[in-house]
Amino acid sequence: SAVRWERRRLTLLRAVVGAPAAHLPLSASRAVQVLVEKVQSFGGQIEELSPEGVVAAFGLEPAEDAPRRAAHAAMAIQKAAERARREGVEPVEVRIGIHVDQFLVGQAPDGARIDSDARRNGVKMLDALVAAAEAGTTVISDATASLLERRFGILPLAARSPEVPGRLYRLGYERRGLGLGRQMARFVGREHDLQLLLSRLGAAMRGHGQVVGIAGEAGIGKSRLVFELRQRLRGEEVTYLRGRCVSYGSSVPYLPLLDILRQAFRITEVDGRERIVERVHAGLRQVELDPEEAAPFLLQLFGVREATERLEMLSDEVIRARTLDTFRQLILKGSRQRPIIFVIEDLHWVDKTSEDCLIFLGEHLAASPLLFLATYRPGYHPRWMDKSYATQIALQPLSPQDSLELVRSVLPTSPLPEGLTRLILDKAEGNPFFLEEMSRALIEQGDLRRPLAVPDTIQELLQARIDRLPEKARRLLQTASLLRREFSQQLLAAIWEGPLPPHLDELTRLEFLYEQARPGGPVYAFKHALIQEVAYESLPAADRQLLHAAAGRALEALYAGRLEEAYDNLAYHYSKTEDGPKAVEYLTRSAERAARNYAHEEAVRALVQAVAHVGRLHADERDRRLVDLLLRQASSLVALGRLQEVLDLLLPQQERVDRLGERGLAGRYYFLVGRTYSFLGQYERAGQNAQRAISEARQCGDEATMGKAYSLLATQDVFSGQARQGIEHGRQAITLLERAGERWWLGQAYWMVGLNYCQMGEFEPALEAEGRAHAIGEDIGDPRLQSFASWVSGLIYASVGEYDAGITACERALRQAPDPLERAIAAGCLGYAYLEKGDTASAVPHLERCVRQLAEFRYRPFQGWFSAILAEAYRRERQLERAADLAMQGLVITREANFRTGLGWAQQALGRIAEARGAYAEAETHLNAARETFAAIRSRYELARTHLDLAALARVQGNREAVVTNLRAAHHLFRTLRVEKFVGLAERFAHQFGVVLPDEPSG
Repeated sequence: SAVRWERRRLTLLRAVVGAPAAHLPLSASRAVQVLVEKVQSFGGQIEELSPEGVVAAFGLEPAEDAPRRAAHAAMAIQKAAERARREGVEPVEVRIGIHVDQFLVGQAPDGARIDSDARRNGVKMLDALVAAAEAGTTVISDATASLLERRFGILPLAARSPEVPGRLYRLGYERRGLGLGRQMARFVGREHDLQLLLSRLGAAMRGHGQVVGIAGEAGIGKSRLVFELRQRLRGEEVTYLRGRCVSYGSSVPYLPLLDILRQAFRITEVDGRERIVERVHAGLRQVELDPEEAAPFLLQLFGVREATERLEMLSDEVIRARTLDTFRQLILKGSRQRPIIFVIEDLHWVDKTSEDCLIFLGEHLAASPLLFLATYRPGYHPRWMDKSYATQIALQPLSPQDSLELVRSVLPTSPLPEGLTRLILDKAEGNPFFLEEMSRALIEQGDLRRPLAVPDTIQELLQARIDRLPEKARRLLQTASLLRREFSQQLLAAIWEGPLPPHLDELTRLEFLYEQARPGGPVYAFKHALIQEVAYESLPAADRQLLHAAAGRALEALYAGRLEEAYDNLAYHYSKTEDGPKAVEYLTRSAERAARNYAHEEAVRALVQAVAHVGRLHADERDRRLVDLLLRQASSLVALGRLQEVLDLLLPQQERVDRLGERGLAGRYYFLVGRTYSFLGQYERAGQNAQRAISEARQCGDEATMGKAYSLLATQDVFSGQARQGIEHGRQAITLLERAGERWWLGQAYWMVGLNYCQMGEFEPALEAEGRAHAIGEDIGDPRLQSFASWVSGLIYASVGEYDAGITACERALRQAPDPLERAIAAGCLGYAYLEKGDTASAVPHLERCVRQLAEFRYRPFQGWFSAILAEAYRRERQLERAADLAMQGLVITREANFRTGLGWAQQALGRIAEARGAYAEAETHLNAARETFAAIRSRYELARTHLDLAALARVQGNREAVVTNLRAAHHLFRTLRVEKFVGLAERFAHQFGVVLPDEPSG
């Protein structure tokens, strides 16, 4: 039969005999015979023999804890040599090296063999270790030390070797330790935790929703506790829904939520589109949700497109927000019909999109009969755990008594010797999974009288168990490890040659897998994630690629005609193969799906993987596909605020883009570069790239890109203080985007037109433009556009004295803001509205939050602007030192970002603070600088307010001429802008100062 190769962690040992025995012929060398005997007595296999010594391998045949066996063999050899010296028989000295590594092992009919190249490399390591060893000592590598340090004394050596990675250590004495094992053991030591869960469930069933997090290390018993809870609920009127996160699923959006939806709607892997639509509609009607309204947002997660056509008109942000809201309503409404236990396991591997949904759910279940139960490892911190209705259960190791009871339940008919029992308990350190596994290993070993070589890590133990399986059962386990932790029998059968049932039954009996009944047929699951990981790692790279390709083909056949449902799995499998075209295609589709659901972090990860496969494409399409992938990646990075990464990604591609000569691609490229520069405050470069994007797009008739680029020019006009030009650019964008049907960007263009009008103080056309932007946002259901328009409107209302309307608009913007950056800006605007009303106490918290978050996002223009507004709030509270520091910070930031409106506000704030301090000359300098800034950018409203400040300062200084000049200028501007609040204020000032104002018509 053919040789079958697999990856195996092996321990290699080299023992070299020193003089005088080295000169003896092999047949007469008692020393070398002792080496061979000791190695074989601990399960080692001799790989090389010479008159000077041996090279041996531990772990080639199924064995427990190969590193420890090798260490015992080394200690036995050294003891034999020491005894021989004491007795005067062949007084030899031995130097030994031990190294652990992964090797390619071939299973041939006559036994296992190490790949010759791998063995040569391993022996080279051993030679370096032996060279570093003194006579009578054993030197081990860093990799070996990590496996032996808990059971042996090891001493780090000062010497280093270029051939051996890491430090070198000398092996010392053995520490007396204990071990562990497993099987489905008795549930012990967790009754208190279970009662706590049941009490929280009782509260939930009374309508007081509860969140419980179960935290603990791998194997500590998190899943077992959840299992026992479910067992206690047999016959109870509750709905149990469970989703699981997987280690490779952090880039797959909605993965655990899809598990929940499949269970809630009883959807199986073999269900077709019609069946999926039918079940989703039925399930929604059951919880009194309108299927016509809600179903499309859930169906698109299953890749069903026929029933989701209307989503094409919505933006990605809207789809994501509505999808999460639909999921939340499904769970909450369902819980009111029948209490729900909602379980998410291994939350530390959750994808960002699912996490956002779970956070939202966790924050809105307090009044629902719902128990949300999540398990996770240490290091993960759920954001909802500070809620009054949230509880965390941190699972601790079992006590020695509970551990002993667990071991005895696994070995009820084979009582262990006392010493071996102690060994197991000590080794397990109270971890139930380790206790069960060690006990199971003892059962499989068969002879409890033999010394047990206890594994030092759980991976070692699992590999030993896997290696002892019959060949076909082991191969099936390795094959299954390429699939999800849970997999259908149908999918496994598609990539397995030969009958499944006997081997599946064996793996289930031995508790590597367990079977779960599902509506569409049985589903199998690995009993622990580590079993899957170890089995997967044992496969050679070439075999992995072949099996991943087979899994990809099987999924294509299984999901024929509805591949959208399997894009994520297809991307995962083909990304592990050499099939570049399919890897790139499915990774791109997976990323598209993620970005469409606003899961941009997951989209970026998928696109990075796709780029790695571009080199396998045909040369004719390589460059174009690379640029397309990088542009997609850059779009998601912009949404994530990772702006410098966008430039680092795109700028090196300019020559390639120009060389390709594809105008549409070039237009997209220059638009994205320009948009990034705009966010970074580099407006000249932003404008240059926007103009280039327009030029490229015009030559290929791409009106959508042209419109976006004009909208970008309007944006940078706001920041650079060229509002009149910004209005013209915005109008050009509106014309093009209306023709192109780009609704979201059309709303963005109206928003920018309104912002430019606002900067000029022309508030009526500004409100009209913002109203159009808001209407488009409502029409397409986009919360971001609505938030944009609302906070600009709120600024205007607050500025003209309609304070309550301004506060209401800004509060609406804050509610509608779909992401942290937008919420920060809306909070700042709300703070401004409160400040204008004179409610400083309400203004400060919102402004502080805004400035803090904008600093985190490195959104410099608005950070500087709102820093100046917060400085004014501190001034009003007489915190002048704090106000001055913040205003100066705003000055520096806005100047660096070239945000001239923000610069004027910072100068104005510094002037007011200086006046409050009595530093009138300094105040005059800052206020005159603000006046010049606002005049230069035609910001007439802020200019008028600065004239009022200068008039007040002049009165304090006794400069009547300056009072008259500034009051008349302010009054004229406010009448022109029709801001009646400030017209009246200027007139009251004039009356107090005895200044006669000209009677001029307004408008």
